[in-house]
Amino acid sequence: MVETFTPAVCGSKRRQRVALAGFATGAVVASALVGALLGALGALIGRQVALGVAALAVLAAAREAGLVRIPLPQMRRQVPERWRAELPLPVWSVGYGAGLGAGFLTFQPVATFWVACAAAVALADPGTAAACFAAYGAGRAVMAAWPGRGHTDPTAAVESLVRRRRLLLVGNVTALLVCAGLLAAAPSAGAAQAQGLGSGLDPSAAGSVLSRARMGAGGSSVLVEPQGESPIAIPGGAAPSVDGDLLAYEDSQGVKVINWRTRALVQRLDGDVSKPALDWPLLAVVRKDSTYRRLVIVDYTNPGAPTERQILRVKLSNELGRPALAHGRVAWDYVWPGGSRIYTQVLATGKRTIVAKSSIAVLANPSLTRSRILWVVQYSRSCALRMRRFGSSATKGIYKTKGHTKLLWTTALTGRTAYVTQWSLKTRASTLVRVIF
Repeated sequence: MVETFTPAVCGSKRRQRVALAGFATGAVVASALVGALLGALGALIGRQVALGVAALAVLAAAREAGLVRIPLPQMRRQVPERWRAELPLPVWSVGYGAGLGAGFLTFQPVATFWVACAAAVALADPGTAAACFAAYGAGRAVMAAWPGRGHTDPTAAVESLVRRRRLLLVGNVTALLVCAGLLAAAPSAGAAQAQGLGSGLDPSAAGSVLSRARMGAGGSSVLVEPQGESPIAIPGGAAPSVDGDLLAYEDSQGVKVINWRTRALVQRLDGDVSKPALDWPLLAVVRKDSTYRRLVIVDYTNPGAPTERQILRVKLSNELGRPALAHGRVAWDYVWPGGSRIYTQVLATGKRTIVAKSSIAVLANPSLTRSRILWVVQYSRSCALRMRRFGSSATKGIYKTKGHTKLLWTTALTGRTAYVTQWSLKTRASTLVRVIF
């Protein structure tokens, strides 16, 4: 490959620079895309693969040290040489970079690339994995450009690196062992990560925006916390639900929907309504009258003539908890003297599903994403957060408290991050807890 990027092959030094720039662009972009896809895969299957990747790194180090013989998956192909004759220089140079930057489409002499792929899955973060793999693409670009600098024969420069193979081998084995140690020691290697976020209750999250309610001497307020920006306080608000730049919350008159950045009023729903869940233009609320609690969805597709749809009603003696609304589904809890259940309903078809039920524990406060549902399980001496993927019957606990003085309550879910209100029955204070699973 190094012979390809010489002035003689490219036609001039200026064309050589263009070719190297194209190669670097293709390599970095392709590598970043591979990293992002692997990170997205990790986000789907979970972070608890870190210990497995650590073991894989140790095995790879043993292979590179010559202690074990393990074949590697390979595509023993080179980039098509005919491209240089058939395609314009900017095109074939980018194509060569993309082919090598992707990693899967060419020969890999060591196991390190495959460990890096597994580590990207363990990161479970497309952005971080893309940045790490972009460095791999940049390394490919450097190796294409560097050997020719100061050498009349680029091949001689490559041969000088080959003569240092033993030193490079020791460095590679060392790097793999360090990677294994870091992965094994990572907090996410065996369990979800939980972190207290200070006082608050009734969390709602959408992407990088978190909102919570707070109680103070002056009454309740809503705090909107966009990542990397200053928090925005909404006095007099409670039970927030955030969706992009829109925020629904309770106030003394009912439920309001505002643009939290500008504080401009978007819609209001007066009366005995509470517990809003926003997925604009849909707004789910619990409406109470003299006989029933009703779960209602208001559709503001036509803001001047909104329509309402009743999902269910329950007697006032029973409890209808805070609903969740996202991606064409609504979820709610229903608690009565004989037990409790978590339901979901697909809005387009009306298909209703019992996600969980118990005659002993209290199941409450579900949250939704496109692929998962989260809820609280309350026992007499413990509470837990449980999660389930749609399409699967398996449930998984991601957070737990012990003792009868700590109570988990309202939840929020975005991506692979959950938020939950944790009440202390001793101090009567509420804390927001973030759980990354």
